[in-house]
Amino acid sequence: EGPQWAIAKFAYGPQDDDLEDEDVEAYLLRGCSGAWERLGAFRTSGDERPHPTAEGIPDTGGRVYLDLTAGRRLDVGRHRVHFAVAGDGTSADLFIEVLPPGARVAVTDVDGTLTSSEVAVVGELFGGAPPAAHPGAAEAMRALADSGIHLFYVTARPEWLVGSTRAWLRRQGFPPGILHTTIGVTGAFGRAAAHYKTIELGWLKARTGIVPSFGFGNMPSDVTTYTAAGIAPSRCYYYELGGELRGGVHHDDYRALAPALFSPPAACAP
Repeated sequence: EGPQWAIAKFAYGPQDDDLEDEDVEAYLLRGCSGAWERLGAFRTSGDERPHPTAEGIPDTGGRVYLDLTAGRRLDVGRHRVHFAVAGDGTSADLFIEVLPPGARVAVTDVDGTLTSSEVAVVGELFGGAPPAAHPGAAEAMRALADSGIHLFYVTARPEWLVGSTRAWLRRQGFPPGILHTTIGVTGAFGRAAAHYKTIELGWLKARTGIVPSFGFGNMPSDVTTYTAAGIAPSRCYYYELGGELRGGVHHDDYRALAPALFSPPAACAP
């Protein structure tokens, strides 16, 4: 129940210049399979005609807001929306998961939690190799996914890194899930990162009633976020993080976690 939106952002170059007042074609792949469904042509927003805030996303220009509620409503499952700029063919993809009643969710940070270090992505941005993943991290997340738990990747990276972050997760073998970043150009750090993630998990609870069953992080801001969200401390895992964990679990090897995280769903109904 409730509104369903597909929201895209188009910006170009190192200055993140918004693409304003341009036509964008939108297509929907229901269930991520079958035939693409054309949703129509839409115009990117500009300073003179901003769109009202939707799903907590204010209009900063260059955005497309597509209301899926009336006549296009999505069923439970994972769906893909493809946006293509009519003028030059550049495109962006959006994945939407409609969760069933009683769904369980695991939330995880990315940098330093799944990647080899907190700043590993910086080297890639300057032409270096993509960061490695911690040994066993993908297997641990797959153990949760195989148990029927939905993955929610929440990172304080900037919005323009959505595509490369999604590609990195796929290459490293992490299971599909929903990926959220900040909507700014610079991302967020420290208290700002904790504030952003707290809002994200608050929004999840407000919209769905879901409090994540598991939380994974590596920074004090993750401890603050998961505590505020009400995640059970015994199911909050912090990679190589010392100090006050507020009842959370310190660990230094995902390979030891994976067997404990796998809990196969019942094969037959009682």
